[in-house]
Amino acid sequence: MAKPIVKWAGGKSKLLGELLSRVPAHVRTYAEPFAGGAALFFALASDAARSFDHAILADQNEDLVACYRAVKSDVGSLIEALKGFRHDRDTFYQVRAESTAGKSDVERGARLIYLNRTCFNGLWRVNASGKFNVPFGRYENPRIVDEEGLRLASEALARADVVQADFEDVTRGLGAGDFVYFDPPYIP
Repeated sequence: MAKPIVKWAGGKSKLLGELLSRVPAHVRTYAEPFAGGAALFFALASDAARSFDHAILADQNEDLVACYRAVKSDVGSLIEALKGFRHDRDTFYQVRAESTAGKSDVERGARLIYLNRTCFNGLWRVNASGKFNVPFGRYENPRIVDEEGLRLASEALARADVVQADFEDVTRGLGAGDFVYFDPPYIP
């Protein structure tokens, strides 16, 4: 079963039973305009009792979108890139300080997953300049590379368009037979 590949503030993994009970058995297009960890999408993609023909996952976070695109289209390279990271304070702060300008989706995705798995509480937070600023976490041995989980997520994402877009653009043109899961970001 595919599961979220990142920890995300406001994730809905604990509410999946309740959420799944509200999704029709068949959906033409499933849309999630505020994807975050995409817990409901991954649960639906693995649910034999429910199906969708197509999905749209969107978020405003460029790094998250790049990560999902990398998982979808080049999961092998993403896994190899993740194997190159060490879990230590110096590596963490070096990676955190790197600019993502000019980086490929695989490079950005590996960076996001590494930082997400090794930072304090798996938070993703950026400052006013758009720089990731969460400190190093206290994990003893975080699972930086979850090869099986990433491959399952890649299979699920094969039927999805992954875009950086505003919720209004994502939902424009949807109608009868479509299902939109609105889980907007929380106000700090």
